[in-house]
Amino acid sequence: MKPANLHRLYWAMRLGMAFLWLWTAFVSWYLYPQAESLAWLRRSGLTSHTEQVFAAACLADLAMGIASLAHARPWLWSLQCALVAGYSLVIAVFLPEFLLHPFGPLTKNITLIAGLVFLALYEQSRDQRSFWR
Repeated sequence: MKPANLHRLYWAMRLGMAFLWLWTAFVSWYLYPQAESLAWLRRSGLTSHTEQVFAAACLADLAMGIASLAHARPWLWSLQCALVAGYSLVIAVFLPEFLLHPFGPLTKNITLIAGLVFLALYEQSRDQRSFWR
């Protein structure tokens, strides 16, 4: 692949990732019924401070989106991989119906993680001096 095309792919992935995090934060906080989200958190074992955990998760999603736009670094993409993997693991264990959901909300995270790995590798290749820049 030509470097210019790879660079365009990088930007498409980066902007797409930012949109995904920002949209998730917005929908979670403003559009989706919070009572249902809180019920899912409680089913996952978070029975105290559930509202605060929900707010923190929304803020984390918002922060990931902003950081994706403003401060892309390999460690950011790795952190996002860990966050997606953590969310996915908790959901798979405590809300297993999402594993069989026809829209694939959990299985699509495999592709999301692959995209995050691409972004991390691209960032690393741009600056071989330090992983943490």
